[in-house]
Amino acid sequence: MSIFAATVLGSSLVVALLVTVQAARASSAPASAPMLTAGLIWPLSGSSAPDTSISSPFGPRWQASQSKYDYHPGLDIATALNTPVHAITDGVVVQVGSPTYESGLMVVVSHAVLGLYSAYLHLNATAMTVGEVVTQGQVIGLSGDSGLTHFSHLHFEIRLTASDYPTSTRNPMGYLPRPDVTTPTLAIQSVLADPIYSPTVSLLITASRAELDVNQIRVTLRDRVTGQLLDERLVDFNLRANTGADTLNQNGIQLVPAHFNTVTVSYALGAIFSALNGRDSFTLTAQVDDLAGHYAVVTTTVDDTTPPGNVTSLVAHPRGDGGADLAWIAPGDSGDVGRATTYTVRYAGAPINNFTWDSATNLPNPPLPLSGTLAQSWSVPGPFPSPVYFALKTADIEGNVSLLSNSALAEWSLFLPAVLK
Repeated sequence: MSIFAATVLGSSLVVALLVTVQAARASSAPASAPMLTAGLIWPLSGSSAPDTSISSPFGPRWQASQSKYDYHPGLDIATALNTPVHAITDGVVVQVGSPTYESGLMVVVSHAVLGLYSAYLHLNATAMTVGEVVTQGQVIGLSGDSGLTHFSHLHFEIRLTASDYPTSTRNPMGYLPRPDVTTPTLAIQSVLADPIYSPTVSLLITASRAELDVNQIRVTLRDRVTGQLLDERLVDFNLRANTGADTLNQNGIQLVPAHFNTVTVSYALGAIFSALNGRDSFTLTAQVDDLAGHYAVVTTTVDDTTPPGNVTSLVAHPRGDGGADLAWIAPGDSGDVGRATTYTVRYAGAPINNFTWDSATNLPNPPLPLSGTLAQSWSVPGPFPSPVYFALKTADIEGNVSLLSNSALAEWSLFLPAVLK
């Protein structure tokens, strides 16, 4: 257990940061995560030794060559022109050619026993033909820079089906042999909550470049008192759930990958979850999972220190019995959103301000606040002196007190009998 310092922006919200961080191998891998497939080899090394010159990981990336974000359906492995490319296991060639300008020269191999396909893009040359049987380690082509690319590399994919591209692609790091002993790291960078009923949470995820297997990010909000689930959002890279596809923002989730190349020490990804369903006081839990079932969890409690809005529309109408009818627009909690908890209403014989509030007379049993922006009224029995001034404050469940309302005047006219002439 550790204390974690978060940054809070644009709000008086205080985040009570009792943060629990867990990192462990889950009892079972996430539902969308494949287990490492025994016996495969890497396409460039031609062995179980991982290809280390990965220049773009699977999933969210910032494509520096085109200065844009996209969702990458495979691994880019930088290598010299005409480097031999090997079949990762036995199979049958099902596609050869350049189906699109972007892919360049491509070979796709079916591995029916495993229920998957391997695809090798941007090749410079190949002698493969459709229907040809290949064996593991066989050279099926030479690396190149054909298609839409600016450097010599192999773009390598794992696909579950021959069609339904690119949603059928899966992270090759879940299939190829590699050491997998570390857990991605997770940090809450900020909780922006103004109003607190619709917070925005910013996370930072990092992973070792040897284990580019971040797979799921989950954010959960629960009522701090009752434990009621308020909101839950999930990103799943393999299922492309809320990944943003080739846009920056989808379903209130924005993925912000850092630039990555062959010399980048680690993979870094920002994840911003916006317009969440909050509450005055809630527990925020963020979790990141990798393909091997390692996970990191950060939990923090968030308390509201933003006072309700202050009433600016208070009016007072004198009644014939010496009482007064008060009316105003309810301010709500944390501005004009939600519902505050209590009112304090006072009166005095002179205008009420911050200096005279404490000496004004308290009125018992005021009504409970309505939701923000709803009209509210209260008939107060008298008699009151004339003139009389009313003012009020409201508070929320955490005890945050609003600013003072305007001071409303009620005045009874003195009627004199008419003199008959």
